[in-house]
Amino acid sequence: MSVRPAIFYTIAFFVLLPIYFWIQPSIKPAGALEEKQESLLKLSGGIDAITIASGSESLRFQKNKDGKFYDLVAPPGKFAPHDLMEAMVSLLTSAKSVEVVADDTTDLAQFGLDHPKSVITIEAPGQPQPIKIAFGNENPTHTAIYAQIEGVPKVFLLGQNIEYYQSLMFQWIEGKQGKNA
Repeated sequence: MSVRPAIFYTIAFFVLLPIYFWIQPSIKPAGALEEKQESLLKLSGGIDAITIASGSESLRFQKNKDGKFYDLVAPPGKFAPHDLMEAMVSLLTSAKSVEVVADDTTDLAQFGLDHPKSVITIEAPGQPQPIKIAFGNENPTHTAIYAQIEGVPKVFLLGQNIEYYQSLMFQWIEGKQGKNA
């Protein structure tokens, strides 16, 4: 074996190494990204009550007197598990600002927000009036849904897990979960 190829590859390595680091994009730690995101709803005090309306159906749950759990108050006499209500609250309080697909739109039909599939109304301490979030169609890749907060002209993409929890809540109040699950 000749020394010439080894010398050539060593020189090529030291010439290409700085080029590699110059071209490669900088990688930031995952924690740095999360710190820059702020809470979408800015609910530092938690949530007192949530009302979910979908078509002609509606349900409402609120904190009980202890303030530790949530109780389903409407429709009366129905049941939904406490952990499901807690999961919905946790999802909404920890929701981070995601992709804004439109900053100011008058054509909400393209997002399905002219006739929303569902609306969540959130009552929170420190909020002068309830926060309403309308949910429209899925995005083309079926990974998120379009949403708009009442009074905010922006249209957001939010994860489908919000829609999933809503459907589970309605299944429980209709009696389609729990017994046969």
